[in-house]
Amino acid sequence: MILLAGCTHSLEGDLDATRADIVALEKSLPPEAPLWIFEGPDRFDSFVSDTEPGVPDFLWHHLLRKIDAMADEDVDAQVQGEFSLEECAKDPGLYRGRFWRVHGVIGELHTEPVSSPKVPLRMAHAGVLFDNSLRPVLFHVTRKPEVLTLRQDSVETRAVFVKWIEYKTRSGRMISAPFFVGKTLRRYV
Repeated sequence: MILLAGCTHSLEGDLDATRADIVALEKSLPPEAPLWIFEGPDRFDSFVSDTEPGVPDFLWHHLLRKIDAMADEDVDAQVQGEFSLEECAKDPGLYRGRFWRVHGVIGELHTEPVSSPKVPLRMAHAGVLFDNSLRPVLFHVTRKPEVLTLRQDSVETRAVFVKWIEYKTRSGRMISAPFFVGKTLRRYV
């Protein structure tokens, strides 16, 4: 029993230290910081885990602010190519923090409030699209078409892969899907 209590205390201490690191990084992340920090003690990969739910708020806010301010041409110039779910599942770190082209049929779309004074947006558009094999892809974008017909319109985005997210479907099945943050959701023909 004492052994387990020590593990719990250690885990709580580690979580507290991680929370403190996140708060410090959020306060110190300057506007000129790169879109994704790949190296050093504050590299974003150290705050993102494919086995844990969610994305730290500081990272989400940073990506929304930086991506929304980018010109469409700059986003397009950074696209690495067509996203491959199979290859990314093998080694997500090779895909993380980079722009990829993702497309499919729009399945769901709603707004998410943005609560950071550093982000000039009040809402992001969150949704799921389904690729040609009917696999889900989760995304948040800052802009979308005025009208979309769910489960009919094909859409695409050029967005940054952040992580894999596991979630429970309405039918109770657990699904793992890639999560992206991008600027624009477009109709795709």
